[in-house]
Amino acid sequence: MEFSLRKRLFSWHRERPRVLTIGWIALITNVVVSASYTIFAKLLTDGFSPLSLIFISESLTIFFTLFVFGAVPTLRQLVRVPPSSVLPLLSIGATNGIIAPFLLFIGLRYTSAVNATLLSNAEMVFLFLLAFLFLRERCTFAHLLSLLTIVGGILIVSLQGFASGLRLQSGDILILLACLSFSTGSIVFRRFLHEVGPQVVVLVRSVLPVCTFFLLAPFFDVPFIRELRMMPLALLPVLLGFGFLSRFMNTFTFYEAMERLPVSTISLVSNLAVVVGMFFAHVGLGEPILPYHLVGGAAIIIGSLLLEVLGVHPSEEHLESHLIQKKS
Repeated sequence: MEFSLRKRLFSWHRERPRVLTIGWIALITNVVVSASYTIFAKLLTDGFSPLSLIFISESLTIFFTLFVFGAVPTLRQLVRVPPSSVLPLLSIGATNGIIAPFLLFIGLRYTSAVNATLLSNAEMVFLFLLAFLFLRERCTFAHLLSLLTIVGGILIVSLQGFASGLRLQSGDILILLACLSFSTGSIVFRRFLHEVGPQVVVLVRSVLPVCTFFLLAPFFDVPFIRELRMMPLALLPVLLGFGFLSRFMNTFTFYEAMERLPVSTISLVSNLAVVVGMFFAHVGLGEPILPYHLVGGAAIIIGSLLLEVLGVHPSEEHLESHLIQKKS
């Protein structure tokens, strides 16, 4: 028996580093592929309308959600959702599945991918402010300092280092409104759906815009098929990259990391996607990274890291659920 126990302990000590190594490889890969989302979406706005991009994105999310969690278990959980949770689920579908992506894809047409990558961190600011206003979560001086640091960085980026006065670009405003819509859905989840499986929330959130797409198609000019037929061949690798890297690999590597690393570690390291996203936009799109991007980006990243460490989420469970929604 003693020999058997030693054998198991030796096996555990040998297996543990391997598990951590796979987890870190998955996490680093996830940072890289998640940073590709903005650049691919930016390129696709040249060939597809916002409604078509929503349809493509959410259809992929439905497929990958059922693929990762299993179609039968997820649908069983969906059937067991209490009636009181139906309205909050639909509201998340509206805010996070329709309104926020619509604003995001339109905003990408009128701002740079570098700006969009940096300004996406505003979601954390809105999330904390809404939690303070509606969930009565406490706000300490350290929290306030972190929020002001992020807001200062956002203003530096949006106002181009204050070189263009106090005039925000329309694209930047739309990106910020998209962040507000995303954070509103997260607050609804935290308030009303914390006992519902996040995979069910993600599924409903994606099914609603897809169903809305088919319902509106007979009454409005939804040019998805026409856009698909007229799509330049140069956009085909972009579309495949968006589907495989930004959606599938993003989801797959995220859950591989979740199984092997602490949620708090994943949340902190994921902030590096901002830096990688700026690099991709510079290399892939030729967008300049100007001094105000570096200063504002540094303030946003520092404030975001401080807010993560101080605890913008009340528990590990809420943090995990928020990450699942955000990644899907």
